Amino acid sequence: MAGAFPSVVIENLQPLIESGRYPIKRIVGEDLAVEADIFKDGHDVVAAVLKWRVLGKRAWRETPMTFIDNDRWRGVCTLYDEAVHEYTVEAWTDSFRSWQSEFAKKFEGGISDLRSEALEGAAIVKVAAERARDRADAARLREFSEQIANGANSEIYAITKSGELEVLMATYPDRSTATHYDPAPRVVVDRQGALFGAWYEFFPRSAEGRGDRGSTFRDCLPRVDDAKAMGFDVIYFPPIHPIGHTNRKGRNN
Repeated sequence: MAGAFPSVVIENLQPLIESGRYPIKRIVGEDLAVEADIFKDGHDVVAAVLKWRVLGKRAWRETPMTFIDNDRWRGVCTLYDEAVHEYTVEAWTDSFRSWQSEFAKKFEGGISDLRSEALEGAAIVKVAAERARDRADAARLREFSEQIANGANSEIYAITKSGELEVLMATYPDRSTATHYDPAPRVVVDRQGALFGAWYEFFPRSAEGRGDRGSTFRDCLPRVDDAKAMGFDVIYFPPIHPIGHTNRKGRNN
């Protein structure tokens, strides 16, 4: 049987290589900017976050995504761990902001009978108070709920524009309708030295330049110091013991 259609659709996620078949790459301390098309049917407001974690860890970190234009959203995080990460987008119907927008439109349009809308908003805020982990936040949300349930339309309208209420509701959102981008793409976070490097090549067996015997790896150490002094980052040794009877090249070289 076909699965239920998600309430919020997430598609066209970027950056992505071959639909996530291959991981993208970043350097430690570099930002990862992720964009996606996020939308749903109807007029409800959508909220979204960018989530990321080191592969194998249970806990996700997250940061809010912002609406750009035409269903396009963007979120940015900074990757500090030298490890393989996975990232995804989570989106849901923002019931509070949907109610907030609807109430404001009706009030500004001159509709006077907004009793049912007020009770709906009070219920949304009251449920958020039950989700709140901080006692002070929960108490403040209950106060807002009572004010919305019993206030005049103008008072409720002012409350809907309250920055304090908006912050509290964004802190304890209702994610019961949340949708994730799946499967989560991966990003390889490498050290700074992987970003670029100057390579120095020499043959270790002739490092000393003597004709009576071959050099050892210990004999190569002064050459390594010379290469470092010249600003090189990587020492490359050609195959030391050629294999085979023709062309005398190292395997896969």
